[in-house]
Amino acid sequence: MSAPTPMAAIPEHLQSKFDLGIWHSLFNWANLTVAVQNQWGGPDSSDKRDWLAGQISDLFASAPATDTEDVEVMLLQVLEDEFGVRCEDETEVTVAREIMAIRKEVGEGSTETVDKLQKKWQQRNGKEVNTGSVNVEDGEQEGEWDSVDEESDEDDEDVDMGDAPALVQAKPKPEPEVDEEGFTKVVGKKKR
Repeated sequence: MSAPTPMAAIPEHLQSKFDLGIWHSLFNWANLTVAVQNQWGGPDSSDKRDWLAGQISDLFASAPATDTEDVEVMLLQVLEDEFGVRCEDETEVTVAREIMAIRKEVGEGSTETVDKLQKKWQQRNGKEVNTGSVNVEDGEQEGEWDSVDEESDEDDEDVDMGDAPALVQAKPKPEPEVDEEGFTKVVGKKKR
């Protein structure tokens, strides 16, 4: 199999359109949107999405022969490293293909797809895309707590615990006492 033919460099005046197209492609990726909305990448999750768009743009600038698979790998790697998400539904393929199509189109001097994405985003008033199709599974991870003797599994039976007790309102904590010298008085639990 021969190496992919490098795409022509995007003219400088169209680079910002390409960058905008990347951003829209990432913004429309439901898996990434779920990760951002739930702040799986921390409180700066939205900034990480913007950073990813810049990284993809830089990838094309530094390696003009970048292909769909390179973009897919970057998408999966960042999703896992920055958001703790392992994507197994292959939606990254669609996103990577869309980015490659935008790159080709913008390289040919057309911004039709980017303009359509921009219009769609404006019609949503900048709101996140619908993420109803994302299936989030909590994968089983092995840890020290999983290293229980395998033979004891025979004795394990489900126990019906009945209904869970109702939640009880917690007592408010008293305000801390501060003396004249600025020290906070430590009060034991029994003296409260």
